[in-house]
Amino acid sequence: MMEFTKFVQKWQLYSAHRAVLSGVFWLTLWHLFTSSNGATKEEERRALLQLKDSLNYPNGSALVNLWVGNDFCAWVGIACGGNLQVIGISVSSERQLGLGIWYPNATLLSHFENLESLYLYDNYIGSWIMPEALCRMSNLKVLDLSSNPLNGDIIHQTRSLPSLEELYLSSIYPNHAIPALSALCELKNLRVLDLSNNTIIDENAPPCLLRNLSSLETLDLSRNHLSNSPRTLAGKSYVFPALCSLRNLKELDLSDNFLDDNSIPSCLFNNGSLLESLDISLNNLKNSSKLFTALCSLRNLRELYLSDNFLDDISIPSCLFNNHSSLERMDISQNKLKNSSSFFSGICRLQKLKTLSLYGNLIQGGIHPCLSKMTSLVSLDLSFNLFQGNFPSFIFCNLTSLVALFISDNKFDGTLSFATFANLSNLGYIDLSNNDFTVNTESPSWFPSFQLMFLNLRNCHLNNDQGRVVPSFISHQTSIDVVYLPYNALKGALPSWLLYNTTIAVLSLRGNSFSGGIPLSSGFATSSLQILDISDNRLSGHLSSNIRNSFPELDYLNTSSNAFKGEIPSSYGNLTKLVVLDLSNNFLQGKIPINLRQNHTSLAQLILSGNNFHEETMPSFSNMSNLAYLHLQNVGFGGTITGSLINLPILKVLDISQNNLSGSIPDWFHTFPNLAIILLSRNQFHGTIPISLCQMQKLNVLDLSANNLSGVIPSCLNNITSWKKESELLPISLIWLSFSYANDRLRVPLTTKGNSLVYEGTPLSFMTDLDLSVNRLTGEIPSLLGELTALYSLNLSFNILAGHIPKSFSTMAKIESLDLSHNNLVGSIPPEIVQLHFISTFNVSFNNLSGSIPFENNFRTFDESSYRGNKGLCGMPLHTACTPPNNMPPQQDEEEDRPGIAESDFFFFSCIAVSYVVGFWVVILPLLVSMNWRRKHYAVVDSCIYICCNKFSGFLTRIKDCC
Repeated sequence: MMEFTKFVQKWQLYSAHRAVLSGVFWLTLWHLFTSSNGATKEEERRALLQLKDSLNYPNGSALVNLWVGNDFCAWVGIACGGNLQVIGISVSSERQLGLGIWYPNATLLSHFENLESLYLYDNYIGSWIMPEALCRMSNLKVLDLSSNPLNGDIIHQTRSLPSLEELYLSSIYPNHAIPALSALCELKNLRVLDLSNNTIIDENAPPCLLRNLSSLETLDLSRNHLSNSPRTLAGKSYVFPALCSLRNLKELDLSDNFLDDNSIPSCLFNNGSLLESLDISLNNLKNSSKLFTALCSLRNLRELYLSDNFLDDISIPSCLFNNHSSLERMDISQNKLKNSSSFFSGICRLQKLKTLSLYGNLIQGGIHPCLSKMTSLVSLDLSFNLFQGNFPSFIFCNLTSLVALFISDNKFDGTLSFATFANLSNLGYIDLSNNDFTVNTESPSWFPSFQLMFLNLRNCHLNNDQGRVVPSFISHQTSIDVVYLPYNALKGALPSWLLYNTTIAVLSLRGNSFSGGIPLSSGFATSSLQILDISDNRLSGHLSSNIRNSFPELDYLNTSSNAFKGEIPSSYGNLTKLVVLDLSNNFLQGKIPINLRQNHTSLAQLILSGNNFHEETMPSFSNMSNLAYLHLQNVGFGGTITGSLINLPILKVLDISQNNLSGSIPDWFHTFPNLAIILLSRNQFHGTIPISLCQMQKLNVLDLSANNLSGVIPSCLNNITSWKKESELLPISLIWLSFSYANDRLRVPLTTKGNSLVYEGTPLSFMTDLDLSVNRLTGEIPSLLGELTALYSLNLSFNILAGHIPKSFSTMAKIESLDLSHNNLVGSIPPEIVQLHFISTFNVSFNNLSGSIPFENNFRTFDESSYRGNKGLCGMPLHTACTPPNNMPPQQDEEEDRPGIAESDFFFFSCIAVSYVVGFWVVILPLLVSMNWRRKHYAVVDSCIYICCNKFSGFLTRIKDCC
């Protein structure tokens, strides 16, 4: 027993020692782990800060106020795992345009050894520095480099990422398509691959591109140049045959290519296909019977997109509806469907259908009643058709699952009570805009069961019989984000409850009849509005001086075309998130706040045109890194513009027309590398046109009209590339000033074809114009201007230009408007000019032109007003016939019209002088030489005098006798 007791004591002592040693061991291990983890965390935090600095190089401001503090796991775009190490980085669309191409150092990313996802979408990345460091990110599964101007090398480095499962390379426009894309063949674990919106064509795709990616489940090849045409490929296509080897493919997007009935191999649609989603929209699939028959065998299909394919009612076989009872999403928008009963009967058989889009077809009549039985519908888009008659409310009463309803831009008439939708408790999005019916939201009395997020009642004759008031039910919507109520003739004061709603981010009230001013918030309430459009109303008074506190989140504000007066409060310059500010066409005066025109880093568009600032000199606009559009038309500025524009790196549009600016046109415009539109018309500029303008390769529109410019037209204008080669002036991302506000597109006033028009959207993106009219320019028209083959409009009228019309003008292939009127041009109109096949406006009136008028092709459409004031012109459309005939070469007409030397004034007066001298000396010289000649001469003279005197005396005697 004693021994056992000792044994127990020894064992307890041993156990105590072991516990102590074990505790020390684990404490030491924990200390080492936490120290290591702490070091890792600090290392990752520093790497993130360095990444931010690199993103902002040389002087950007992205994430400056978001990536602060020590807890980087709470930073925007950063995700951490359970060990508090970074596993996800999302830094998309953060680098500012004016900073140029970004070359990030890959070693910064190598610090994140546990990184699983990296999103660097739209950051102007060109290539990596130290790209070999990417191989350390062995855990990376998701990589998004879309919308970056990548070179081929950066794509090559993706082969060093063995764990990569998702790769997004949309819109990278690779310059080295074959070697770059071949690197993707080694990523055999890829499940998702996005190569959309690139320049991939069939014969240039590497053979291994898809054959090696057997695990691929999602493939996006949309917006490329794929066609698979046997006529052009001659068996060199690798993309389409390889699609059949992708046995695990579930989602395939081939939209916006050049596909037809023979393009897509039928093996893709066999019975064993796992394909669940297929997008073949924006191709040319009209009469593609073989393709649609093959589609009928896709038993697992859940989503089918067929928009923009010129399809009509008979193009779609009935088996597409009969064999796809599980179909949940169907998009047949932007086709040529009408209203065949068989088509809608087929649609209504798809009882599991949740999303149906028939947007932009030619469907007439009423909505088919069978749609009332499609109770699974979640989203229905019938907009932009020709539906007419009263709106069939009964159809929608049963669609209780409906979340989104779009019926805009049809011809529905009558009266629609919004109470029709009262019981659709799931309704979140509704668009009734641009119909002929009257929408009544106030009677009968009703209460909504839904909570909308999106409401568009544009041009709906809203509450015409109820006092034209703002719909009161909006005040009960606690989740609503977007409200459009423009062009409804709504009247009264702006509702304070609408402006200061805590959820509305986008509000458009433009084109109504609201009066009064902008109401102040009650108490300490602030608005959540990010976009506010109250333009084109009857609002008046002074602008709010407290706007910074009332609307702190604004990034778009449009108060144009009202009657606001007074000065612009300096608080407008304190709206640090403001991107677009439009205060044009009011009665504002005074000075533009300095904080609105200097050091404002967020403002991209500033429109102050049509006000009464009347400053003696144009104020300076400087250090605005995002300012792209500056509109100061007709604001009363005077003086010169020297030093007025400083450090505006991405300025694209400058409009300072219709002011009192004077002095010479500065020669520093070429220092703005992105400047595409310069409007300086209707000022008092003098001097010559600066030669430095010829260095502006991106210049698309130059308007110097109605000034006092003199000198000659620079012949070097033919160096401007954008006038010689057609290119997109403004990318779509810059034409639309706000992605979330469909009404806001860049608008620029231009004078072309004799009319002042406002250009916007796609027409503006390709517009090219040179207007030097109404000046005092002299000399001849440079023949090199004929090289401007991408110019759409040229106006040189009302100058003092001389010489001939250059024959080279016949090569200006895109020209639509050519005005050379009111000059001193001579000679004939070049007959080659009839080769201008797009010309629709032509004017050479009031010059000194002569000869036959070319009257072929488009020139047959011009009347005599295009040629009046030229006495030497003849032929149609004038009433003066040509002599000799029209087929005589113009050069011969000019020679015959020139006066000969015998008809000149110099010859006439010379002959008189010579005759006088010869006659004088013929009479005088003999009298000086011979006395005998003198005697005879004087005797003859005396005899003549005697005879004349006798005759005269006899004449007087007869007169006296008669009296």
